[in-house]
Amino acid sequence: MAVSYQWSTTRSRPGFLAQRGLPLFFCLLGATLFLAMAPDTLSALHRRWTELNGTYSHGYLWVPVCLGLVVYRLVTVPFHTRPSLLGALAVFCSVISWLSGFVIQLGLLQQLVLPALLGSLVLTCFGWAALRLTLAPLLALYLAIPIWDVFTVPLQNLTTFISTFAIAQLSIPAFIDGYFIHLPYGIVEVAGGCSGLNYSLVAIVLALAYAHQRRLSTTMTLVAVLVMLALSMVGNWVRVSALILIAYYSEMTSSLVTEHGLFGWAIFCVFYLGFLVWAHPLKAHQPKASSASTYKAASSDIPPAVSPLTQVLTGAVVLVVIAGTPWLAKQHWQNSWQFPEQWSATVASQQRSPAWQPDFHHYDLQANLRLDHSGLALELGQRVYLDQAQGKELVGYGNRIAPAAQIEQRDTRQLESGRVVQVLELNDRGDRRLVIWTYQLGQATAVTELTAKFQQWVQWISGRSVTALFYMQTPCARAGCESERAALGDNLAMVDVWLDRRSLYPE
Repeated sequence: MAVSYQWSTTRSRPGFLAQRGLPLFFCLLGATLFLAMAPDTLSALHRRWTELNGTYSHGYLWVPVCLGLVVYRLVTVPFHTRPSLLGALAVFCSVISWLSGFVIQLGLLQQLVLPALLGSLVLTCFGWAALRLTLAPLLALYLAIPIWDVFTVPLQNLTTFISTFAIAQLSIPAFIDGYFIHLPYGIVEVAGGCSGLNYSLVAIVLALAYAHQRRLSTTMTLVAVLVMLALSMVGNWVRVSALILIAYYSEMTSSLVTEHGLFGWAIFCVFYLGFLVWAHPLKAHQPKASSASTYKAASSDIPPAVSPLTQVLTGAVVLVVIAGTPWLAKQHWQNSWQFPEQWSATVASQQRSPAWQPDFHHYDLQANLRLDHSGLALELGQRVYLDQAQGKELVGYGNRIAPAAQIEQRDTRQLESGRVVQVLELNDRGDRRLVIWTYQLGQATAVTELTAKFQQWVQWISGRSVTALFYMQTPCARAGCESERAALGDNLAMVDVWLDRRSLYPE
C-alpha cells in the first residue's frame, strides 16, 4: 500500500467517527489523564526541558512535533481499525512499569514508559497497522527523554582529545591535566557541557524533521541523520578549540571565556547551513504508483467494522487502568503508619546531638540516641522516610553513609534474625569510627541499592511503605577498631536487639 496523506478521502469514509474519532479520543484522553494523575513524572521532564542551554531544552519543541505527526497519520493514512487485546496487555505492562519506577523512585523508568504507553494505546484502540504507521514518531519521542547522558563522558573525552590536539598543532603553550587545560593566563576546563551532547541531539532532531518534510526514503533519512550528527560533532570541536584560542590570545579577558552559549549555537547554525546545502539535491522517495484498488480490497478481505459499543468498552477499561494506577499509587503512600509505642521512651529521654552523622537528606523523622554497652559509647541514629518522591528518597544519588575515600574496611554481616547489616571502618583524617548500618524497608533490611529497591517494591505491595536508615557508630581507639569489635561481639547481638526496638513495623 502506498502511504499517501489524503485527509478528504479518509474523512469522507462512512463511519469515520466510530472507526477513527472514538479511538483517537480515547488515546488522547488516556494519555492526558495519565499525565494529570502523575504530575511528578511530567515535572521532572519539565525541569530538564527548561534548562538554559540544557541538553534536552529541545523537548518542548520536539514532543509536539512527534505527537502531531502521530495524530496526523492516525487520521489521514488509510488503514483498517482493528483494536488489539495485546495492546491492552501492553498498556497494563506499561502502567506496571511506571508503578515500579514510582515505588522505587526511579524517575528515568517512569519517563521511559511514556512513549511506550502511548504506543500501547494506539495498538489497543487502532490495531497493528496504526502502530506500524506511528512507530517512527513514537520512537522519536525518546530523543526528549533524558536517557542519553551516558554519552556525555565519551563525548567529553573525545572533545578534549581533539581540542588539545588542535592547539598543540598551533604551538599554543598549555599543560593538559585531564579536562583542565592550563594556559599561561589561566585554566580552561572542558566541562560536561562541552561534550556537545545537546548539539548532537538537536542535530538528530533537525535531520529527522528535514527528512520527513522532504519525504526521503528510510535509507536516505539514516544517511542524513549521520551526516548532520557528524557535522554537529565537528562544530562542537571547532567551538571548544576556538574558545581555548580566544582565552589564550585575550589573556582570559574575553567575555566568551565565561559566557559562550550563543557562540556555540552560532557555530552550530553555520554547520547546519552546510547540511542544508549537502541535502538539497536529495530526491524525495517516490512510492510505486497504485490505484484505488490497492487499498480497497475485495469485500471478502475487508474486516468487519468495529462497533462503537466495542470501542467505548475497550476505551473505558483502558482509561480505568491508566487513571486508576497513579491514583492507587498515591493513595498507598498515604498509609496509616503509626509511631511505634516502644520508640517513645527512647526518643524522649535519650535524644542527643550526634558527634557524627551520615550524609542523608529530606527525611521526615530522625532519632539520635546515646547508648552505653560494654564500656563503649555508642550512638544510634535513624532517618525515617514516611513517603518518598523524586529528590526525597531513601536510596538516591544524594544520600550516602560516608565518602568512599573515608571507607577503609567494609564487611557485610547477616545477623541471627536474618537481617543484613554492613560494618564499616571510617577514617576521616585520623578520626576513626566503626559504623554498623542497614536500610530498613518495611520489615526487611538491605545494604545494597539494588536489593533495597527490590525490597522496597515487595514491602510496598504488602502495605509497608515506610523506610529508614538505621545505624550505630562509635569512635575507634586505633586502626582496625579491634577492641570495639570485640565489645560488640562476633554475632552483633546488640545490633539485633536495637533493630527490634526501632522496628518500623513491630510484629
